[in-house]
Amino acid sequence: MSNIEISVIVPTYNALSLLKRTIVSLENQLPDSRFFQTVIVDDGSSDGTGEFLRKYSGSLRLTTVIKDKNCGRAAARNAGVKAALGRILLLIDGDMEFDHRLVASHLNEQNKREITLLGKVVYKNTLQCRGYRRYIETRGANKLPIGNALPGRYFLSGHVSMPKHIFDSLGGFDEGFKAHGGEDLDLGVRITAAGYKIEYLPDLITTHLHVRKLNRALQVAKEYGYSSIPILVKKHPELIRELRLDWDRGIGLSNILKKFILSLVVYYPLRTIGNLLNGFAAPAILYDYLIFRSYHSGYYQAIFKQKAK
Repeated sequence: MSNIEISVIVPTYNALSLLKRTIVSLENQLPDSRFFQTVIVDDGSSDGTGEFLRKYSGSLRLTTVIKDKNCGRAAARNAGVKAALGRILLLIDGDMEFDHRLVASHLNEQNKREITLLGKVVYKNTLQCRGYRRYIETRGANKLPIGNALPGRYFLSGHVSMPKHIFDSLGGFDEGFKAHGGEDLDLGVRITAAGYKIEYLPDLITTHLHVRKLNRALQVAKEYGYSSIPILVKKHPELIRELRLDWDRGIGLSNILKKFILSLVVYYPLRTIGNLLNGFAAPAILYDYLIFRSYHSGYYQAIFKQKAK
């Protein structure tokens, strides 16, 4: 594989049926499926993924990394990059479909200039949770004008390419992040702090094959606040303000009102409304509130627990 220019890194965990569809998309790449290396990392799956990968006999130039236990997304992606031979990395989640020119398009863009290039992620339009699905398709880089350099907090590893030497120079993902979320934001902040540019190119599109239900998304947001945000703000104190963790801090009538807004008396009815509207559409501000309140709550639970020790 010495002539490989780009390596596609695909982490997966207990999602074999979706991984097979991602593999089909990779096998259908043009000009063929062998101009790039595919590295699939099975992060301790118990659904037969490891056995499937060991027996794989398709057209991909496949390298497999099979872990005995689940170590988290940061460690899985780092293991995949360690096995990568290409000078360019393309990180893609193992539950995506995409057209037959995606890999070549990323390589073409990287040959023009070395950059961290964030692609667009959409969701299969037949999925349930229409309201939340439409909401997350408009967040992050989608809120900014095309062509602008992205702040590090918008970095996402589900669909991104970058030179391997940049990834290596920053030490990759911080494997201290075990829960869902946090490792992307951390690496994004380090990328921009080191002087590298992150650019968003919405013409490069992958399609997510599943979407979380709203209650599960809020649970994940709370876990993120509890487990990941304390690590983030310790490493990057400026994120306290960027994540609005200080929004209800202080004294005065306005802060009393803010604390009330974040109380269960307000949260539970709005969550119920969000679930009722989720099959149709709900205002973005409602999802903004529910997600913010969830990770804010998780973060302060972790802080209070630390203080109680």
